[in-house]
Amino acid sequence: IRPATVCGWSPRMRLDVSVNMLTLQAVKNGKITVFGGKQTRPNIHIQDMAGVYRHFIAHPHLPSGNYNAGFENISILDIATRVKDKISSEIIVTESNDPRSYRQNSEKLLATGFSPKFKIDDAIREVEEKYISGELKDNDNCYTVKWMKHLGLVG
Repeated sequence: IRPATVCGWSPRMRLDVSVNMLTLQAVKNGKITVFGGKQTRPNIHIQDMAGVYRHFIAHPHLPSGNYNAGFENISILDIATRVKDKISSEIIVTESNDPRSYRQNSEKLLATGFSPKFKIDDAIREVEEKYISGELKDNDNCYTVKWMKHLGLVG
């Protein structure tokens, strides 16, 4: 299973992925910084990612192979706009030297009977609610590279 960029609330929260990061910026600072913005990212909500794994466990007869798991291929600027539509904030677009875009086609997964139930908008709502409630803390364990350095896994 090849997951897209996973978004939404989780126990080991990721604030270094586009949807979660841009939402946190909006709710915390009232400003969203977008580098470039034209880059496309495939996204999947954490609950749907867990659902994909449960789907394959429940259907062991499914053909083996590679399955993409991503359902919303949208630009970083479109993600920021969705966040702004839900959380009053300003979008600041700056130059980027990283033009990479990624897309996923998950038709093979959908053909197995899996159906996603969550959207980017659900992730935006969750991150906002968890931050406002104080359950989501913006600390180093929410950023993979910082967390790996803390654990001594990278130099």
